[in-house]
Amino acid sequence: MIRRASVLVAFVVLVSALVPLLGPARSSNENAPIAAGRVHQRFQPRKGKIFVLVIGSDARSGNPNLRADAIHIAGINTKTMRGAILNFPRDSWVNIPGRGSAKMNEALYAGGPTLLAQTLEAETGIRIDYWVMVGFEGFQEIIRDIGPIQMHFANRLDDPGGSGASIPAGKRKLGLVDSLAFVRTRKAFAGGDITRTTNQARFLLAMLRELRTDVEHNPAVLLNWVAATRRYARLNISAGEIFRLGILTSQVKPSDVANVTVPVSIGSVGAASVVFIQPEAHSIYARFKKKGSL
Repeated sequence: MIRRASVLVAFVVLVSALVPLLGPARSSNENAPIAAGRVHQRFQPRKGKIFVLVIGSDARSGNPNLRADAIHIAGINTKTMRGAILNFPRDSWVNIPGRGSAKMNEALYAGGPTLLAQTLEAETGIRIDYWVMVGFEGFQEIIRDIGPIQMHFANRLDDPGGSGASIPAGKRKLGLVDSLAFVRTRKAFAGGDITRTTNQARFLLAMLRELRTDVEHNPAVLLNWVAATRRYARLNISAGEIFRLGILTSQVKPSDVANVTVPVSIGSVGAASVVFIQPEAHSIYARFKKKGSL
């Protein structure tokens, strides 16, 4: 009955349209598919611009190590209702505060979402307001709840030796298995993880389209989302705030949210394969920080 329950958190928090104050995770909901928290003690949006660190971790049954497979900064300017998702390959070689140079995804393992946020803040100069994180099982629960996500594929996608993706070309509805396979696929692309991080943002935008479609067909469905959200997320947030967020987020057009991956070059450090963020990324950071969009 509650077909789109998790989209409210899965994209409202990701794209952060007027994200309210989040309290500590509720200990009574430790297995929630989504966890979110505040990066700084005080929430201080800068001139209507809000930034959220979106993390997809590789944590799953049989793999307790917590490293980031998906790293994005989602921002929105609540005055212009325009935003962007800025994507970072997980193997980006950066400075991790207090730990020296390493792959960006190691910050999550070393110090959790807060250290990863601090790493991104040091890299970009953007003050991040919140983080939101989902693992494999959490992602699957979300897709199981919200139903298939529609996407268009210019070419057939096959990744038998990696994610297991086998998706025909054309307009497709991605269910539980195909959705997870798509956001994990990298071996099938010449760009590897660089292409994968761009595709992960494509998937988030596809979720936004589903949200808008639901609300356009039946605005009252937001009441169902409010009822389910607290069951699916570790968020200390009132139903009233969630409802207001849902209304606002449903008005964000996917075409007004840019999908940008930082420019990188492929290299190595010792025996490790890494990517180096290029100097031209700094102009992207500055524009994103100033406008909340790209």
